[in-house]
Amino acid sequence: MDKHILVAPSTDPCPIGDLVEYSRELLRVGADWIHCDIMDGNFVEKKTFDEIVLSLLDKRVNGVMDVHLMIANPIEKLQTYARAGATNITVHYEALNGTISVINAINEIHSLGCKAGISIKPNTPVRAIENFLPFVDLVLVMSVEPGKSGQQFMQSSLSKIAELAGLREQNSYNYLIEVDGGINLQTAPPVVSLGADVLVVGSAMYNSQNRSELIDSLKKINR
Repeated sequence: MDKHILVAPSTDPCPIGDLVEYSRELLRVGADWIHCDIMDGNFVEKKTFDEIVLSLLDKRVNGVMDVHLMIANPIEKLQTYARAGATNITVHYEALNGTISVINAINEIHSLGCKAGISIKPNTPVRAIENFLPFVDLVLVMSVEPGKSGQQFMQSSLSKIAELAGLREQNSYNYLIEVDGGINLQTAPPVVSLGADVLVVGSAMYNSQNRSELIDSLKKINR
């Protein structure tokens, strides 16, 4: 796998009215992707923005839109978010109804011209998604409970990252390992050392006094 660490600042907790300016700034100072947290107030309690805001963001910001759907019945919205400008679309294993539903979601995301990701909550083991690993482009490990920014990193996620990295190496899979939740300069090094490729940074990035320096420091973490 490419040893380059990708930094994907999250749209949460940035206010919607500041998203365009915030995203442009982040990409200008070295961010690789914009991680778009889409929450519907159903799958998770919090509600963020929808495809209308994503479309406006995509039109005004020239960058990779890494769309993370924390919504119920995501299959119904795949085409909508692809049309709105998603580059990657990640769906939650827990929001899908069994194996056929997961495969259908992955296939549809690919048919729409997007990279396909699958995400698991902290209490979902890697074995639940093991059969889908040959078909996805990325696996998103939630290192906090989805739906609320500013939570502390859950150490239990480290074993999942290591397990996913081991399965990838053993089977010559090509997925990226993305980690979301509580990522900062203290929690990122073990995450990277175990095999993570993409760091989603929310509160630590938004609250940083020097975002350029933070991005640079994250990218320089050694595996």
